[in-house]
Amino acid sequence: MAAETAFLLDLGILAVSALIFSLIFARFKLPIVSAQILAGMTVGPFALGWVVDQTVIGEIASVGIVLLLFLLGLELDPVELRKIAKQVVPLTFVEIGITSAFALAASYFLGLTLIWSVIFAMAVSISSTAIVGKIILERRMFQAQESKFLVGLMIAEDFVAVGFLIVLSTITSPGAASASQQFTRILEIGLGGVGLLVLGYLVARYLARIAIDYLSSYEVDLEEIPFLFALALGVLFAVLAAVLGYSPGIGAFVIGLSIRGKQSRFLTEKLSTIKDLFLVLFFVSMGSLIDPFSALGLGIAIILALALVVGGKLVGGFAVGNVLSRSQHNPGIRPWSFGTWLVPRGEFSFVIGQFALAIGLISRDIFSLIGLSVLITALVGPFLQRLVEPKMAESSHLLRPQKDETSEQ
Repeated sequence: MAAETAFLLDLGILAVSALIFSLIFARFKLPIVSAQILAGMTVGPFALGWVVDQTVIGEIASVGIVLLLFLLGLELDPVELRKIAKQVVPLTFVEIGITSAFALAASYFLGLTLIWSVIFAMAVSISSTAIVGKIILERRMFQAQESKFLVGLMIAEDFVAVGFLIVLSTITSPGAASASQQFTRILEIGLGGVGLLVLGYLVARYLARIAIDYLSSYEVDLEEIPFLFALALGVLFAVLAAVLGYSPGIGAFVIGLSIRGKQSRFLTEKLSTIKDLFLVLFFVSMGSLIDPFSALGLGIAIILALALVVGGKLVGGFAVGNVLSRSQHNPGIRPWSFGTWLVPRGEFSFVIGQFALAIGLISRDIFSLIGLSVLITALVGPFLQRLVEPKMAESSHLLRPQKDETSEQ
């Protein structure tokens, strides 16, 4: 079979399996992201073996990560984040600290090494902005005060995740370099990171703004030109970040975050046509890299570990919700409900795990463990939400159900 045909066949199998699983999950009102992960895991090389080309899977995942972080950066406004930073950022570090402690406890029961434990804790300490944000938008709850704090907390977590990626970028495989070489590498990457930030600001402030204003004249007649500019900008900075020793996604995130206002909205609109495509391919490809049998081979310890992973977010979210509920401006926040919304892990867990796997810091078994954590928490999260807030689906509030006035008459 020709290489081109084999690629199309693999892509078709991933797409059809994602469709079938998504229809099943939608029927039971479960997160579609979980369906996509499970679809990839089912047809991937470690289960049915219908898609076995790791190169193809890796390439799809790499493109998905770059576009995901580029779009995430475009959708974030540093000015808006600054308004809630004083209250949200300290709470974010408290919540991540609690979650990481639970994850390290899970690592202890699993018998993981120190570096594996730290990376596992990094990966499972970040909630899924994609999953929770999508639910908020679908239920039209974005204007609720509770929703703003929840989204703000997850956005702050995303910045922490990027920080984790930067830390991982400075680490070589254990024993691969002396202390002086390691220090030199950290210094080089640190200076490269500063240069990347400065370049991102300069390009966004001068070049991108002028280019976008000019290209907007082609928006009606030749929509492909603005689209190609947006795509090229994200990919260019991804390549630059890789050259400097960072994850390619960091470069895409930096340039996306540097562009603000109408220019940011313009680029987001241009890439919206392929956003859903690559998000689906990202989660399906990540699922296909999971080896469920190796992770399940850990026995009963895996159940306890996953319970700790779920419990960490519940307790961490409860702590944050409890602090927010005591404020006179947020009397309606219910701490346990706040915690249930933070349970699902997603895109950044996979990004951290895949990057650590690519540079040889973790084994495929640990990546599979991270993948199972994402899958289970994405499924358990909505169940806990319904358990804690049984009337939430009919509510116009995210975290505080409201009674229908007509039902009281």
